Amino acid sequence: MKPVKLTIQAFGPFAGNESIDFGLLGPNPLFLINGPTGSGKSSILDAICFALYGQSTGAEREPSQMRCDHADINMLTEAILDFNLGTENYRIRRIPVQERPKSKGEGTTTQQAEAQLWQLDGTDEGKLIVAKSVTDATNEVKRLIGLDVEQFRQVMLLPQGKFRELLMADSKEREQIFGQLFRTGIYKRIEEALKNQAAGIRQEVERHRNQIKGILHGAEMASEAEVDEVLEALQPELVAASEEKEQANQKMLQAARVRDQAQALKQRFDNLDTKQKALSDKAAQKPEVDKLQHRLDSALQAEKIRHLYDNYRAKTKEKAKLFEQIQACQTALQLAAANELEAKQSVDAAKQAYAEVEALKHKRIELQQYRDRIAELAEARVTLQNRQKELTAARKAFDARKLEQQALINELADKDKAFVEISRELESLATMRIEWEAQRRNLQQRQQLEDLRNEQTRLRHNESKLAAAFETQKAAYDALEKEARQIELHWHLGQAALLAEALQGGQPCPVCGSIEHPKPAVAANDEALVTKHQVDQARADENQARNLMQNAKEKWDAALNELAVNRKDIEQLERQLEQLAEQPLQALVDTFANVSETVDRLVERQAQQKTLGARIDTIKGLLSSMIETLAELETKAASVNEQFIQARSNSEQLEKLIPEDYREPKALEQALSQLNRRITALSDALTQAEADYAAKHSELDKASSKLEALQQQRETLESQYSEAEAQWRDALARSAFADADAFHSALMADPEQHSLKAEIEAYRDELVGLQEVVKQLQADLAGHAPPDMQAIEGQLTEQTARYRKVEESWRKLEERVNQLVRVKDKLTQARVTQAELEARYEVYGTLSDVANGQTGDKISLQRFVLSVLLDDVLIQASERLTLMSKGRYRLVRKEDRAKGNKASGLEMEVEDAYTGKNRPVATLSGGESFMAALALALGLSDVVQSYAGGIKLDTLFIDEGFGSLDPESLDLAIRTLIDLQASGRMIGIISHVTELKEQMALRLDVIGSRTGSSVRTITI
Repeated sequence: MKPVKLTIQAFGPFAGNESIDFGLLGPNPLFLINGPTGSGKSSILDAICFALYGQSTGAEREPSQMRCDHADINMLTEAILDFNLGTENYRIRRIPVQERPKSKGEGTTTQQAEAQLWQLDGTDEGKLIVAKSVTDATNEVKRLIGLDVEQFRQVMLLPQGKFRELLMADSKEREQIFGQLFRTGIYKRIEEALKNQAAGIRQEVERHRNQIKGILHGAEMASEAEVDEVLEALQPELVAASEEKEQANQKMLQAARVRDQAQALKQRFDNLDTKQKALSDKAAQKPEVDKLQHRLDSALQAEKIRHLYDNYRAKTKEKAKLFEQIQACQTALQLAAANELEAKQSVDAAKQAYAEVEALKHKRIELQQYRDRIAELAEARVTLQNRQKELTAARKAFDARKLEQQALINELADKDKAFVEISRELESLATMRIEWEAQRRNLQQRQQLEDLRNEQTRLRHNESKLAAAFETQKAAYDALEKEARQIELHWHLGQAALLAEALQGGQPCPVCGSIEHPKPAVAANDEALVTKHQVDQARADENQARNLMQNAKEKWDAALNELAVNRKDIEQLERQLEQLAEQPLQALVDTFANVSETVDRLVERQAQQKTLGARIDTIKGLLSSMIETLAELETKAASVNEQFIQARSNSEQLEKLIPEDYREPKALEQALSQLNRRITALSDALTQAEADYAAKHSELDKASSKLEALQQQRETLESQYSEAEAQWRDALARSAFADADAFHSALMADPEQHSLKAEIEAYRDELVGLQEVVKQLQADLAGHAPPDMQAIEGQLTEQTARYRKVEESWRKLEERVNQLVRVKDKLTQARVTQAELEARYEVYGTLSDVANGQTGDKISLQRFVLSVLLDDVLIQASERLTLMSKGRYRLVRKEDRAKGNKASGLEMEVEDAYTGKNRPVATLSGGESFMAALALALGLSDVVQSYAGGIKLDTLFIDEGFGSLDPESLDLAIRTLIDLQASGRMIGIISHVTELKEQMALRLDVIGSRTGSSVRTITI
């Protein structure tokens, strides 16, 4: 960070507005801030620190205490700093909390703290990053510079009385500063990642140990050796049970085959009864089928003579249709004769009218003789009209220009007035844009807060549901766990009772070995024995309930975490919004809308102002050229008036040579056109009448011919009709039908015939089929009797029950063996996984301990890296300290481990060449401490900038401390700073030392007075 320009107002001892342009001091200046005690030298550094972070360099004063007592009450206290970061330039403005006069009325009101941050991108206003929020501005500065205010004070600014802080800091404080400067956070993240990885593996190891215990517990085994012993004992029992199961299965299958054969025989007897009944039912349907056959036969006979009936009907219809055609043709013949007579009369009338044509042609010749004179008259009139138009246009042009001139004068006055009004309105545009950005950001954050609050309601509801679900699952698990214990207890009691039943007097007990059995266990008569399957099922239900309870707990925990994050986000936004957090969201929306509306209106007015300015310039140019244009138009109007008078005289002379009715070309042409149309109309009427007569006569001939042809067709059709009628009557008489009605009743459509025929054939086929099936079944069952299914089923039931009993015993043995085999496999896999996890923990656990400083000298990975960087810093610092101390002192890193759990690795000592020993830096005197702190700051600046990714420390301010140096040490210190300045850094020194004022050509002189201080830049 390098300051470019500082502007302060009513700040500290500065009552007015003071501006310090650091650019006037050169690109990388070494300058002195000089002035008497209390004049405000340190206030310049306070202003820089306040502009960036909102705090003074020493943190002794609150921002509200920075106002100058000499300042005018209407002047706000503020600090504006332009600064450079690499290739980017920024500007920050801060206003502390202060009292100011009210905008309306008397008295004062509290001006709240504000901060704006811009990126200077070459435009007049720059890009606004932070509009108003003090917290947002401070956070953004921290992000840009890479330092918080404490770190800024320790590495870029050595305040008065604070220069020993970095020198005296312990390892933990120095680790934070160096970690930020060198950006070594990646090593911290490696430490955390290794620590988390090792913790995860450690948890996995413990989980697998519990898993092994759970596997053995589920199988009711105490150890893997016991699993092997039980497996070995159960194998012979499983083989014997398998053989017994196979024998019982064969007997059951034999009984099933006998039952199947008996069922098949019984089914054939049942089928014979069914088919005999169906045959009897089918035979009873024969009378109905015979009726259908008779109806089908009648339809077939009617179909044989149907074509004769259809021919007879067709000829009847043709005869009726021809009669209708003959009547229509007779009517058309009468109409054609009437039309021919009417057309003959029209021809005679047209011939009489055509006699007028000869007289009309003579009149046409007479009118054609006026055409040439009328053409001359028309040309003269056109010339006259043109001159009239030119004269009118010239006069109108002159008058229009006069009106334009006056309109422009009026418009210019209006535009000037509007321009002034808009200029006054636009004075608040810059302020309103800042206000708009502030309101926009406030509204955005308030909307986020509103969304988070709504989300919190949902999260609380969800957390309550999940908590209730967890309690429900926990209650279910507790009940099932209790039930499982009870079932397992009953199972053990039942097993004891079964064992007691097998005890015999004088024989040893398989449990305790005693040959006496005074009180053997007895099973309760009213309770069934609990099986091992029931125990396993109860434990499975318990495990399932436990898993459900754990899942519910995890979901509840996740909901609680999500709710906590939501609360934290809400609290952060509420701190940022301050009193706005409780204002209704709609109020902020309305406020932002009002501000937006005002800004939009002002921007629109700004565009209107530009348009007005351009129009005003245009109007002034038009008015200056309009005077000459008006003189030219007046001269042109006089010339056109003379030409108009000459044209009017020529037109009047030509009018006297032509009759008044035909002076206009249009009137003459209209008269000629009417004559031509009359002649043409009379000729066309005669031609049309003759053509119409010919057409009507042709239509009369056609009608006569058509009637004659139809009369001939009627004679032929009468003969055909008589023959078709005779054939039909003869066929009906020879058929089996009594009359035509009987014939029509017998008619049947083809689909119906096919359906009826198929129905009859299907009946006959089914009847024959049933007869064949009954005959075959009677032959197959001859000599057989129906089987006794009750006895056969009883035998099968007995064998099945025996098989199931044997199979149940075998299954229990097999399930137990399979369970133990699975347990053995799980144990083997668990041991392998356990070994792998322990091997991984050997690696990651060791790495985590080393990286997190849990071994040896208790130095973490990040602190080790920083210790190397500190060595580099101390090498550079020692070079300068040795020079300034005339070869006596060097700064070295203390390598001994700190006592107790205190962080180690970044402590410093001073090596004293006079004694040959190292001693704490706290033993240095005031002047020696200043030289050591200055050397450390300069060395740190060099090393940080030499590492890629480090923060660029291209500015250093030093407030006092030089007065503690002797002249020779002072000279060496100044020489050191000059060398540092030559490497591209800005260095500012505040000091009263007279020698510094004499040696340094660049100065900022702070001049104090009773009414406030001022700053003057000195460049010699």
